[in-house]
Amino acid sequence: MHKLVNIRAEKIRALVASKKIHNQEELSALLAEEGIQTTQATLSRDLKKLQIFKQTDAAGEIVYQLPVNGQEPVAAPGGGILHHILGISFSGQLGVVTTHAGCANLVGVAIDGHPHPYLMGTLAGDNTLLLILKQDASHEGILGFLEGLIPGIGKKLIKD
Repeated sequence: MHKLVNIRAEKIRALVASKKIHNQEELSALLAEEGIQTTQATLSRDLKKLQIFKQTDAAGEIVYQLPVNGQEPVAAPGGGILHHILGISFSGQLGVVTTHAGCANLVGVAIDGHPHPYLMGTLAGDNTLLLILKQDASHEGILGFLEGLIPGIGKKLIKD
């Protein structure tokens, strides 16, 4: 089983390095062509573990990128992560970040790379990132933390 995980990881790296891949569906289809079947949940975990993120390339397309020398998506050229975010809102101990299609994982990787004591973690879909807050967390405190990581995100707050 462990060998299969390593083979899948190497195939993912090779595909991302050699092709323009816009979303998990495309990546899954390419893996299937290589004889590797995987679920969306497994693929999402693999991308996170491999620190593969989405970034706007020179042609203006949002595609998966491999990390280079510890490169973090927050430092991405061309406006960084903020231009991928459409809005952020909170309800109770949850926060929701809406993004352009296929960009939620990019934002999640950036946030998860900078732990916060009141943020338990994130869960990324295609265009929605769920922030799971601890019981004592304040929305203002988490938003302040996020503003430090992604300057300008506070301006995208959707108030009730």
